[in-house]
Amino acid sequence: MVEKKITIEPVTRIEGHLGIHATADMDGKKYTDARSFGTMFRGWEIILQDREPADAIWITQRVCGVCPTPHGIAAAMTVDMAYQAPPPPMGIAVRNLIQGAEQLYDSPLGCLILEGPDYSQAVVEKSNPDWWDAAKITESPKTEFHGFATIADIMTALNPISGALWQKSLAIGKVGRKMAALLGAKHPHVNTLVPGGVAKTLTPTDLEQYAAMLAQHVAFAKEFIPVMDDLLDFVLSMGYSECGARENNMVSFGGYDDPTAYNTNYAEMGDWAKKRSVSPGVIIDGKLKTQDLIEINVGVQEMVESSYFDDWEDVRVNEDPLGNPLTKYHPWNKYTKPHPGAYAKWDGKYSWGTSVRWLDWKGNSELNTVELGPIARMWATAIGKLVPESTGTSLKFALPKATIIPYRNAEAMEFEWKVPEKVNTVERIRARAYYHAYSAYVLYLTVLAGLGLVKDGKAKIWNKYSKAKNGLGVGMHEAMRGGVAHWCIMKDGKIENYQIMAPSTWNSGPKLGESDLGPYEAAVIGSPISEVGEITGLDVVRTIRSFDPCLGCSIQVYSGDKKIVHIPEI
Repeated sequence: MVEKKITIEPVTRIEGHLGIHATADMDGKKYTDARSFGTMFRGWEIILQDREPADAIWITQRVCGVCPTPHGIAAAMTVDMAYQAPPPPMGIAVRNLIQGAEQLYDSPLGCLILEGPDYSQAVVEKSNPDWWDAAKITESPKTEFHGFATIADIMTALNPISGALWQKSLAIGKVGRKMAALLGAKHPHVNTLVPGGVAKTLTPTDLEQYAAMLAQHVAFAKEFIPVMDDLLDFVLSMGYSECGARENNMVSFGGYDDPTAYNTNYAEMGDWAKKRSVSPGVIIDGKLKTQDLIEINVGVQEMVESSYFDDWEDVRVNEDPLGNPLTKYHPWNKYTKPHPGAYAKWDGKYSWGTSVRWLDWKGNSELNTVELGPIARMWATAIGKLVPESTGTSLKFALPKATIIPYRNAEAMEFEWKVPEKVNTVERIRARAYYHAYSAYVLYLTVLAGLGLVKDGKAKIWNKYSKAKNGLGVGMHEAMRGGVAHWCIMKDGKIENYQIMAPSTWNSGPKLGESDLGPYEAAVIGSPISEVGEITGLDVVRTIRSFDPCLGCSIQVYSGDKKIVHIPEI
């Protein structure tokens, strides 16, 4: 067997600094080994120690400029629980609208600007000439909805800078940011999230303006989904189903809370989380293991065997508020102890990422390597039957009529995301596109509910609270790239421990032991080499980008004992 080892560092068109070391079997035309390594250290957890817990709502948003709002929402939920400061229904509705606005801008960004160029004419014509030849003579089945006659036309529209779809993503993304800024005061890093609700004087006009911008996303989705379906079905037809494939093991925390159900009582978290528009669930071998967010929380484990951190022995919290046992690797017990190490030590410590697993503590006590992302939450929602749109094998919903120039499809349109046979590169991207349409659908219903609350005189958006002295808090919901969660221990009104876990923390993490690889690593192994000529790792980065990594969320810059000094301009 002729092997070739490649190291891609940094992986571009992602957020943050990530490297992939992969081994290719040149005879078998596939990748046989991989290591994922983050080249930064997460320092926010140390920065937050001894601060006012509410500071986390604004500080943790600075983790990332692409996806700050999910951190703000997770921190707000965490502090709500620690303070025992439940928001009123309208406060939750507005949080959903702020969160959803970011989801709407982020999904086209991922599909069309970050991942799309990998399937553009500029790349495919050179690296996959057989694809390009076939694309030129393959008609687009859904051309009436998006206007591109052939698959080659779609690929040309994905060319960076010049492509029509690439440019359209910029335009619709701007609308999403405006929606977030309308209710959040600005974006990125919204200002109005506070314990107990949202700091904004809400008027019917705010909701009307939001609805007008939402209509543009509704109209966009009616072109976005058909064009992505046509492109991705074509890619699968070229024999690409094994690219990025791994076990159907996933987790979703659920998202878009029911305004009348959410509260800050940990004991009731399993119940109100099941009323979310996006369902929680641990999926093992494609089937639901649990839908209980409390059970999901207790099972979260973060380990540093292959990471540039020291282990710890002390246990701060032996059990959760319900008496469920917590291991020393649960985030409430984790100590953040950075310890830089050697570069490229693939059998030792090689990443600033950590190894996150889900412990089946109520079942067989196994550690499960799961991935997070749009495909996890669409899958959990589709099979969970907790929402009316769930059929058990798909998610069916309809977007309303929206006449928006220059979009093609004004009439109402039905969508159905079907659970695929396997998780792979193509289906991760498809799920991201469909999640845009589903978010638009959920937000449309949320706007209607918000207007109903205003009509009924229930426009109160924040509840006054008396802050507790000591408390535990956890906030778990869905960012675009997957579940995001924060944990806080408050002692004497200050943060004793704060832990942040982004979806890329789970997905990008290094291996445990010899064979338990992180999701990125496992997804690369077995991926075919499709490119012609000298390999560049195109199939590797296609796989990695299908997760839409955000390393800025999972690990942060480390400068040792150096000090950063800002010198004023003279």
